[in-house]
Amino acid sequence: MAYLNKNYVSDEARQLHAGKVLSIEPEEMVKASAYSADKYSFGLWSSLVSTAVTLAFIIIGGLGWLEASANSFAGEYFSGSSIFTGLIFFAFLALLSSVLETPFELYSTFVLEEKHGFNKQTLKGFIFDRIKGVSLGAVLGGGILALILGIIDLLPGTWWFWAWIVLFSFNLVVTWLYPTFLAPLFNKFTPLEEGELKEKIFSLARRVDFNTDAISLMNASIRSTHGNAYFTGVFGKKKIVLFDTLVESMLPDEIVAVLAHELGHFKLNHVRWMLIRAFFVTGLMFFGMSLMYNEPLAFEAFGMSGSSSYGALIVFSLWMSPLGFVFQLFSNWLSRKNEFAADAFALSKIEDKRMLGNALLKLRQKSHAMPLTHPAFSAVYHSHPPMLERLKAMGYIS
Repeated sequence: MAYLNKNYVSDEARQLHAGKVLSIEPEEMVKASAYSADKYSFGLWSSLVSTAVTLAFIIIGGLGWLEASANSFAGEYFSGSSIFTGLIFFAFLALLSSVLETPFELYSTFVLEEKHGFNKQTLKGFIFDRIKGVSLGAVLGGGILALILGIIDLLPGTWWFWAWIVLFSFNLVVTWLYPTFLAPLFNKFTPLEEGELKEKIFSLARRVDFNTDAISLMNASIRSTHGNAYFTGVFGKKKIVLFDTLVESMLPDEIVAVLAHELGHFKLNHVRWMLIRAFFVTGLMFFGMSLMYNEPLAFEAFGMSGSSSYGALIVFSLWMSPLGFVFQLFSNWLSRKNEFAADAFALSKIEDKRMLGNALLKLRQKSHAMPLTHPAFSAVYHSHPPMLERLKAMGYIS
């Protein structure tokens, strides 16, 4: 599919047509084409290597070796506790995954993104981000993992139901804590200065009945030149966040148009329905895991000794991967449908309808994104519609 898409977007006649329709200068199209080609090559090799290493690890019995190592370590230091065994097992697995993924992340950040002028992060910043990410993952991820493993052991008949409720509740709490306690660990947030932009944003919020009392500027420029805007908060008043890269590259009315699109997702209940879908999907996954839990062959197929709480989590995730690909088709279809709806909402709330199209084209230019995508590739992998389709739907181009 990626190869098909590469050939589609690299067609000179197609590029010329898209550039003409969208008023993209030839040199800009060359930059976008070069960035797309480099991302394709990097994605191909990173995917092939990751898949080959993962398959080789499974085939040679790597999961069984990890299980034996975790059992031995827990038996020596934690009296063989199944919860600690599971935590050690996943810690070992996370360490191996990090060893595999880090070289690709370094290359992506300091070679690929650097080459095309996007990277603003230093090696020191990259390392500190990784340390903070690992520490936060160990505390939050380790805590909820220990709780789920304990539920599996203590409630053998109904564990899947209680694990489902606990995990979903945990995700809601983390979402609630994120803007106040977690996001500031990685970025600096400062109140947006008084002026035209702030007045226009609050005016938009009043028009769409969006309950907010804070607009913050995030220093996204310390890592990348890409721009965005979003809102956070689950209960009560919401907080609007603007990337400093967005504010620096757009007119106030263009920024308001981008934000109107994001608020459209909220007002059209896309966020609420996404949470509801996530709730039921999580429940189905835990129920499916409970059916597999007492089937030894499911574990033995991956070289593990038998059913265990931590083994059920990893084995089920491997069995679910192909099904996840199928679910991705529906998820992306729905996401693209919602994007069109959010665009229509934004157009109904802003005065100059062309501001949204102008903003999207500026975002494309800043990211050197190709405005072309093969329809089949987009249907499978993209959560947002191709640029040409999106601009035609909003009447920006004919």
